Amino acid sequence: MRNRRSAIFSSIHRAAAFFESAWHNEGAAFSSNGEQVVLERLRPADLRLVVDAGANVGDWTSAALQLWPNCRVHAFEVAPRTFERLSAAFQASQLRPQVELHDVGLSDQPASQTMYYFPGHDELTCDILRHEDHAAVPFEAHLTTLDAFCAERGIEAIDYLKIDVEGAEHRVLKGARALLESDKINCIQFEYGAFSIQTRFLLNDYFDLLSDRFVIGKIFPDHVAFGDYDWTAEDFRFSNYLCVSKNRADLRQLLQG
Repeated sequence: MRNRRSAIFSSIHRAAAFFESAWHNEGAAFSSNGEQVVLERLRPADLRLVVDAGANVGDWTSAALQLWPNCRVHAFEVAPRTFERLSAAFQASQLRPQVELHDVGLSDQPASQTMYYFPGHDELTCDILRHEDHAAVPFEAHLTTLDAFCAERGIEAIDYLKIDVEGAEHRVLKGARALLESDKINCIQFEYGAFSIQTRFLLNDYFDLLSDRFVIGKIFPDHVAFGDYDWTAEDFRFSNYLCVSKNRADLRQLLQG
């Protein structure tokens, strides 16, 4: 287009990009991106054991506990400074008895490795150096697998596994292979987005890993769009997907409203 640099066409492009982002539900605003609706609709299921991988300062865990009053949450946060904030958030909270906080990360194998913390932006902690706009502080991270953790604790099943670990979601799932293969996880929420370009683990790979045992759908503000993999969904826009065990039609029914 010859006039692509004109003011009017630039304005039209910005407006179109805004509406395109909204259409694809791109964003991390818990109260408006559908995550809260998912928790609310699952309330009648009386979920009892939840794992929050990438708990950050505990906002998601707090919301889950308020809506699911009988559940217990294992919250994992790998960055020491963020873990301090997480601990402080629950120190005087009436929800504290229902939470176990763990200052380790979940991955595909037990290990120690260098990770990166961004002061003032603790939600950006990652295992591959990125976010060039912010100064990174490297730290030595301690990692375990969900399989190993559950075996050590005698945890036999997980009702809801939420994963938000800045592009390493697939590593958490690979570290839960035994739980997955024995149908011990009822729901999985994971984030997919632009980091898949760097990790080379695409949305298609998530479907390959999970679709035998789960129905999978993208979370929207008022529904979860369950369906088969479609290559056009490989858009690298940050969004959340929900997986529901094929053995739990009751949960899917609740989610459909």
